[in-house]
Amino acid sequence: MNIRIICIGDELLSGDTVNTNLAFIGEELANRGLNVSAETCVPDDLDAIQGAIRQADGADVLIFIGGLGPTTDDLTRAAVAGYLGLQIRSDATLRQHIADYLGERHKNHIPDGYLDIQSQVIDTAELLPNDNGTAPGQLIRHNNALWAMLPGPPREIKPMFINYLLPKILEKRDSVVETLTVRVCALLESQVESKARHAIEGIPGLHFAICIKKDCIMIRLSKPAESAPQALSLAKQRLAKEFGHYLLPDECLTTAHYLGLLLKNRHLMMATAESCTGGGIAAAMTDTAGSSEWIVGGVVTYANEWKMNVLGVREETLQRHGAVSEATVHQMLDGLQQRFDVQAGVAVSGIAGPGGGTPEKPVGTVVIGAYAPHWRCVKTFHFNGMRDTVRQRTANAAINLLITGLLETQK
Repeated sequence: MNIRIICIGDELLSGDTVNTNLAFIGEELANRGLNVSAETCVPDDLDAIQGAIRQADGADVLIFIGGLGPTTDDLTRAAVAGYLGLQIRSDATLRQHIADYLGERHKNHIPDGYLDIQSQVIDTAELLPNDNGTAPGQLIRHNNALWAMLPGPPREIKPMFINYLLPKILEKRDSVVETLTVRVCALLESQVESKARHAIEGIPGLHFAICIKKDCIMIRLSKPAESAPQALSLAKQRLAKEFGHYLLPDECLTTAHYLGLLLKNRHLMMATAESCTGGGIAAAMTDTAGSSEWIVGGVVTYANEWKMNVLGVREETLQRHGAVSEATVHQMLDGLQQRFDVQAGVAVSGIAGPGGGTPEKPVGTVVIGAYAPHWRCVKTFHFNGMRDTVRQRTANAAINLLITGLLETQK
C-alpha cells in the first residue's frame, strides 16, 4: 500500500517543534506490516501545500498532519478543498460541539471567528472525532484513495489516528503482513545483528530490520501472512534461546522498565547518584507506572561539595583523582549503600561538554558504577557526540550495567 504523509507547519521547518507525529504514525503502521512510502514537510503556505499534494496524488492513503487550527495560517482545509474543487461549509452541529467542549469558563476568552473557522468542513468529508481538542479530523475518499486531515498536537492526533483512521487504513489493504518485534538490551548493535541473523538462519520468507530504539536494540521481522505460518513463532523461540535474559519481555519497551522488573522480582530497591546526567537515570527509572516498587529515589550531586556532603566522597579522593574518576564513583556508590541503606544503585560522573575536557580526560569521558548484592562494577567509558547525546548514552549505559550485574549474579 502506497501511504504518503504531508506534514504542515512553519514550526517544523524552523526546528521549533520536533516532528514526533511522523515517528508515531510510522511506528504504528510498521507494527501492522505497513510502511510510509514518502513524507513531505511544507510551510504554512497555500501554494506549498498544494504543490506537495500534486506530488503525492495517486497514493492509496494520503495523510495531512497539522494546519487545522483556528488561525489564518491554518490552511490545510483550504488547500485540500481548492485542489479537489470542493466547497467548504460551516457545520452548525460541529460548532455547537466545539462550544460545549470549551465550556463556560472559556466563553469570554474565545476570539471572534474562532468557532466559525474550527467548524469548517469540506463537502463530502467524513469527520473523525477529536476527543482531546477542538479540531476534528476530516476524511475524504478520492479516486478510491483515503485522504485524511489530522490535527497537529500529539495529544489529539494519537488517539484520533489509532481509534478512527487506522481501522479504515487496515480495511483498505489487500494483503496482510505479520510482524514480530523484539528488543535486546546491554549488547552492541553489531552484536545483536550478528546473533539475530544466526538465530533466524534457514527460516524462509522473513524480512529483517534492526535499529536502536530508545535505550535498546529493536529487531523487527515481517512476512506475508499467507506464507510459512509458523515462521515468526519459530523465529521468536530461536531469538529467545540466542539472547536469553538479554531479550526484553514483551511488556517492556525500554531497558529501564526491564531493570525495574528484574529488581522487583528479586525484591530489591535501587537509588541513583548522578552528576553529568542531572537526574536522567532516575527519570528513566520512574517513567513507568508502578516504579515505586523498584526505586526509592536519587540524588544529583553535581558539585564536589555535594558529592562530599551528601554521599561522603572524601575530599582527598577528589583532589587526588578528580570528580571524574573510578575512585570517586566507587565512593559515590558507598554513599548510596551506606547512607541510604539501599540494596542496588548506580552512580555516574563525567564530562558531557562542550567544555571541561582535558587531554587526559576529554569531553565524553564518563565513569559509571553500579552495585547489587554480591556484585559491583565501576568502568570508564568514552562517548562521542554532543552534550545531550553523551548524557543520554551515559544514562542508557548505567541502566544496562546494572542489568548486566543482575543477570550475571543470577547464573
